[in-house]
Amino acid sequence: MNSNKLISLNPSTGEEVGKVEITPPQQVPDLVRQAQAAYPYWKKRGLTERTEIIRKVQQELLRRKEEFARLMSKEMGKPLTESLGLEVHACIDIMRYYVKQAHNFLGNRRVPLHHLLFMWRGSWLHFEPLGVLGVISPWNWPMLIPLGSIIPALLSGNAVIFKPSELTPILAEKMRKLFIDKGVPADIFQIIQGGADQGKALIESPVEKIFFTGSTRVGRIIYSLAAQHLKKCVLEMGGSDPAIVCSDADIDYATSGILWGSFSNCGQNCNAIERVFVHHDVLDSFLEKLVEKIEKLHLGNSEADDTDMGPLASPEQLDKMISIVKQSQKSGDRILCGGQPLNQQEGYFFQPTVILRTASDYQEDTEELFGPLVYVTPVSSEQEAVELANRTKYGLASSVWTQNKRKGMRLASALQAGTVMINDVIVSFGMAEAGWTGIKQSAIGWVHGEKGLDEMVNIKYINYDPQNHMQKFWWFPYNQMIVRTFMAALEFLFAGSWFRKVISFLPVLRRMGAYMLFNRHRKDKL
Repeated sequence: MNSNKLISLNPSTGEEVGKVEITPPQQVPDLVRQAQAAYPYWKKRGLTERTEIIRKVQQELLRRKEEFARLMSKEMGKPLTESLGLEVHACIDIMRYYVKQAHNFLGNRRVPLHHLLFMWRGSWLHFEPLGVLGVISPWNWPMLIPLGSIIPALLSGNAVIFKPSELTPILAEKMRKLFIDKGVPADIFQIIQGGADQGKALIESPVEKIFFTGSTRVGRIIYSLAAQHLKKCVLEMGGSDPAIVCSDADIDYATSGILWGSFSNCGQNCNAIERVFVHHDVLDSFLEKLVEKIEKLHLGNSEADDTDMGPLASPEQLDKMISIVKQSQKSGDRILCGGQPLNQQEGYFFQPTVILRTASDYQEDTEELFGPLVYVTPVSSEQEAVELANRTKYGLASSVWTQNKRKGMRLASALQAGTVMINDVIVSFGMAEAGWTGIKQSAIGWVHGEKGLDEMVNIKYINYDPQNHMQKFWWFPYNQMIVRTFMAALEFLFAGSWFRKVISFLPVLRRMGAYMLFNRHRKDKL
């Protein structure tokens, strides 16, 4: 980054992809005010019109799918197969999902009332956009993560200020143009380019809510800054996701799934498998097959059709992996394969790495790896596996590998995570209906699904009483008759036996009748 230009580099080759203008932080409040001024018009255009615009965006992205996938692979190093088959595909699908469900999710939702005093009333939830929302997204999923918030935000009538990662600015600009060309007003969907200073300016600006995806360290900073302005946040942060391989698992299947779950996107996924706990009865066969499959992976330029694993996204990521391996060696862990950068290639390539460590040496993981490295630990029981898997400050996602559904469900309920997949990994994030969240220090709030859209709106409860001519007996003035009416009514409504309900019924009727006669004169006293 120079003084006024943000330069994007291809992590496979180091070549320049393009450059964009850096947004001066002092301009961010003005951009937000522009969005605030445009917001009422966008809101009034109505859900049907907004839905049609998003549908047009979806069809245009479908038409240009390869163009977007190739740019993504060039700019951040994701293999072309993953850019197209996972990310672009998931973006197209999530647009279809929200377009189809928009009226169901955003129309008034009836809330039936069970209480005898209120069940005849109108009662519903009403959904209104919040205003201007800030979206801060990372480089590892540069389309799906931001669009997972931007699509429902725009659809529900909000304006969006989007700050992409400084590693993927070109793709972000192309994404915005896609929406503008299909009818989203330019002031409604804006981009600010830059780094931490621009992000801080966005958080401190008058946006209504912040949607952030990134590390727990940065999420904590954002949460603190937002709290100073009483600003709401949705934070999707770090993970150190475990996989449990049971003694009855299909080892060939499990190793293929864990191989992909650990090393897809070069391991740069918040829900990547970083820790594997393998029952000692199948440890040898598991490691043999896993290492054998790793050795067959094709590392290379991310734009090639046959590349299985591309480079890390930046030299900082490469240095981090080298440091982690050195620390593991000092701790006495055993490196089974990999552990070295590929210096013979240009770009930020690092070998897929498997490190064996024992349960007795197992310490709580403090930071996510976020690279092509996985720890394998043998365990003697499922209980031990769960205990070690939960020994972390994170609680994002996890997986269980077993041929027994009942066992899988039991272990899934014991794992401390926002998502558990049985015999698969990662792909639930691409399932539009599956709300995504985490526990512990991994997440606050939801993205995707109906819950994700609920984060974009003010959910207003509305109650309508058609009996607008008779004052309520719990209104002023209070007197002894009201107290006795409440006493009898409580017995009738909540007594545990029918006998007590019956003997209280006549007093309730008598006192309610007396109250209605009294009510004729009551309002004149106030």
